Amino acid sequence: MSSPVSPVYSLRTKFMLFACGLVILFSISWGSWTWFHERQMLQNRLEDAGTVLVSSMAIPIINALVYEELGLVAEGGLLDNFVIDIMENRQLTPVYAVVTDSGGKILAHSQLNRFGEILTDDLTRNVLSASSVVLQRQQWQEQLILDVGSPLAIHGKRWGSLRVGLPLAPLETQLQALAWRIFSFSSLFAFCALGIFFIAGTQLVQPLRKLAGVMEQVDGDQLTKITASDRRDELGLLHNSFSRMLKRLRKSEKERDKSVQQLLENERLVTAGRIVSGVAHEINNPLAGIHTALFTIAKKPESLDRYLPYIQNEVERISGIVTQLLDLSRSGEVVKTPTDSRALTEESLRICQMAVKDKQVDLHLSDSAPQTTLACDARKIQQVILNLVINAADALDGTGEIRLTSALEGGDFCYRVADTGPGVPGHLKEQIFTPFFTTKAAGKGTGIGLAFSLNTIEKHGGSLRLLDSEKGACFEIRLPLNRQDSK
Repeated sequence: MSSPVSPVYSLRTKFMLFACGLVILFSISWGSWTWFHERQMLQNRLEDAGTVLVSSMAIPIINALVYEELGLVAEGGLLDNFVIDIMENRQLTPVYAVVTDSGGKILAHSQLNRFGEILTDDLTRNVLSASSVVLQRQQWQEQLILDVGSPLAIHGKRWGSLRVGLPLAPLETQLQALAWRIFSFSSLFAFCALGIFFIAGTQLVQPLRKLAGVMEQVDGDQLTKITASDRRDELGLLHNSFSRMLKRLRKSEKERDKSVQQLLENERLVTAGRIVSGVAHEINNPLAGIHTALFTIAKKPESLDRYLPYIQNEVERISGIVTQLLDLSRSGEVVKTPTDSRALTEESLRICQMAVKDKQVDLHLSDSAPQTTLACDARKIQQVILNLVINAADALDGTGEIRLTSALEGGDFCYRVADTGPGVPGHLKEQIFTPFFTTKAAGKGTGIGLAFSLNTIEKHGGSLRLLDSEKGACFEIRLPLNRQDSK
């Protein structure tokens, strides 16, 4: 069973991170645009208000300068009043106001002690020579201000300049408050979005988890049927597609099992057919003896008692050979029964001798294992040993030696089938147990024998492998002694 998905790598977490990332990106973009837009509006508003202020005050100040020049009013009286009016503007809260003549001399100032000073800075010269209002940011007494200056001129005649310093601290305070409101709103929006995305992610992942749970119930031996989903979205489509896929897999699995079973049946019949010649020879010998005995009895009826036991023994011998042949041709599941190891080895040798009787090979048995009881399907084990011996005889291609040995090693009962043939090439050792893989010529091998043998031995809880050998090939069968219930 697969391990559960870590919350860190879950689809819901990824969805939430992605969605929250988009929300944060949107909030930053929207907040930045709003803040910069609002700052520009506040700056423009301040500049417009400053421009209106100096423009509206420039006309009466020019009139006052004209009246003073004509001697109609006292010098500086009206200018001081205008400066006081400017400084009392509660909306803009100016930090200074100054009126100069055309030479830069201060005629009126919010700081009375500066009366009579001559200003020679660049800003003053720019305002005196300008044709309209001049706006410029500058530091004044450790604070940033907006200096709004207007030339006092009419029709080319210049009387001086009017400059008003507006503080930017209130503007910065408003911008800080706006930034905090944007941050608070964005945080609240992101938090609410996180909750919405969590619910949406849960609703999205829950059907997937349910489908994953259904998939976990599907195993290789039994393709469990799942009910169709009534959802009309992509998740329902996925669920129903998986259901239809299981139906196709069940159908394919049945067809595959049927084909494999048929191939295994054919392999058993082919193997049984290959020992027919040996069986015929084994049967002919007792039949010849029976024929001779019957001929003698016919001539000498009194010899019936003498030859009758002989006839019975030979008939039982023929019956045993036929039974072995039928056992090899029968199919069915592995049925383990207590089996004498010595009898299994001897019967296997006898069957193999019959199978290779028409080949010029020497088959030898080396039985060094102590007699014991095995929990196995005797005829299946005989079939495996027979397959290995026939493969070895085919590899010898006429002459050579095959040695069947048995031994008890490490709690396992071992059979080894070794030959003096060319062996198995190194690059093919990993493929020889693959179904339908064969090194024999076309029509001489199905490529199922070793795969069938491996499957049979594994059902006994044992192992079948090709050992390293200096000459020829050597296959080893290991059957467990203390794991009789292995499957």
